[in-house]
Amino acid sequence: MFKKLKSLFVIEDANAPQDEKTSSTEGLQTPKTENTAVHKAPSVTPVAGVKGQVQDKFLEVLFEALQSNNQQGFDYLEFKDFLRSLANVPMDDGTRFKSAYATAQTMGATKEKILSSAKQYIVILGNEEAKFQEALSGQKDRNLTGKQDEIKNLEKSIQENEAEIEKLKTDIEDHKKQIATLEGEINTASDKLTQTASDFGATYQALLKQIQDDVNNIESHL
Repeated sequence: MFKKLKSLFVIEDANAPQDEKTSSTEGLQTPKTENTAVHKAPSVTPVAGVKGQVQDKFLEVLFEALQSNNQQGFDYLEFKDFLRSLANVPMDDGTRFKSAYATAQTMGATKEKILSSAKQYIVILGNEEAKFQEALSGQKDRNLTGKQDEIKNLEKSIQENEAEIEKLKTDIEDHKKQIATLEGEINTASDKLTQTASDFGATYQALLKQIQDDVNNIESHL
């Protein structure tokens, strides 16, 4: 079924050259009629700087949606099949469409039925495009936005850690300075204590000597 539907629309690779007579847009043209409203599908915003290519995996999804909603009786898809059968017949677009329509009429088809079903298929494709955009948005949230948020959180953590490292470096330098100051104070205090002890010892010895000399003289002379 996939190959049949693909053959109806003459879908080719985006990079492959296409013959003007059998281009993928030829079969989508409809005869111009007065007061006929143009039915447009929701447009898909192209990705800037990225050229898209027709992919079979997406065609299968879209064709499956079209096939599952194929209306009973003769509708646009059957008319499209008639157009395809005339693709290699040398005639202009107008003659080709009229010839296909003449055959379609023998199958009970009407212009209104063909147009209404074609427009319904446009709506179906639009619904599939909406589903795709919703799924794509979910993939972006999981694979892009989520990872971008994770990067931001990691960058914030790095900045916080770097700031903490700088603070630790500053604290270390301050502590080193405090240690140097304390060591200087210790040396000063130690020298002062040593001098004080020496002064006390000298004073003590001087006073002690005088008292001992007096004791010796008293014992000797009295």
